[in-house]
Amino acid sequence: MSQLERIRWIDAEIRAGHYPNAARVSEEFEVTRRTAYADRNHLISRMGAPLATDPSGRGWVYTEPSFMLPFLALSQREAGVLRRTFLSARRYLAPTDAEEVARIAERLQPFMVPALPAGHEQVRGSMQLSRLLSPEMAAACEQAVASRQRLQILYYSVRRDETAERIVQPYELLLWRGEPHLIAFCELRGDIRQFFLGRVREWRLLEGDAAFARQDFDVEAYLRRGLDLQHGDEMVTVRVRFSPYQARWIRERRYHESQTTEELPDGSLLLTVRVAGTDEMRRWLLGYGGEAEVLEPERLRLEISTEAKKLQKMYGAEEK
Repeated sequence: MSQLERIRWIDAEIRAGHYPNAARVSEEFEVTRRTAYADRNHLISRMGAPLATDPSGRGWVYTEPSFMLPFLALSQREAGVLRRTFLSARRYLAPTDAEEVARIAERLQPFMVPALPAGHEQVRGSMQLSRLLSPEMAAACEQAVASRQRLQILYYSVRRDETAERIVQPYELLLWRGEPHLIAFCELRGDIRQFFLGRVREWRLLEGDAAFARQDFDVEAYLRRGLDLQHGDEMVTVRVRFSPYQARWIRERRYHESQTTEELPDGSLLLTVRVAGTDEMRRWLLGYGGEAEVLEPERLRLEISTEAKKLQKMYGAEEK
């Protein structure tokens, strides 16, 4: 057992009123009493623990019940996970938030056991936004969610290629692969919508009687319906056959919680999912080219066939 594990045990025993001492530490972990006293001294000198011996001599106690161990008294594995979390956060947060994360990481560094030499650990995998998000806008969204304030925004719709004013009732803030989204009831559309904060051009918190009563809405259930963040109005069953070659990669991952797979005799793989809308499915499947064939729904099959014909024409590969 490591010193960290022994210290955690000592702390838990003190809080439970069990009065640990050097003899009990020695017996519990099969270490010498000298090692147990070294653990006690480490708690006092390095972790600032107000540790003393109970007047009755039963064992150790905290003279200040409010004392808490530095929460980053972590194992090497735990410290590595937290460090990668900091790296990811700094990459995708607004500049002011990223600065705060950097300061927190610096303050906690003495408690983190280095798993790798500095500079030998990176986090990558998602694209960065082309325009920085305003920290004031993020703060306004946070306030709107917390206080149930309606929010007036000027929003650019990529699908319609137009900018329009919306009044929304914010329900949740969501960070998806480094991109911030606001899940809100849109008064213009009369339904729940997702708003990518990178497309908000202007915003204003509505004051006074602008508070709203939140509907009975399960955010997790809503998110589970779609593939990634895309949602349609109806649930659709999609069946796709992946070639024997591409099936090697498809078998390794789970793309949706409704996913089922079936191995076919020729080595190909049949993937079935049930999702809300097919827009995101279409974009995802087009990336596999001829290695993925949509079997149903027929509408999605026709859409991909149309895209394939456009590509054929674009690259001059029409059959003669």
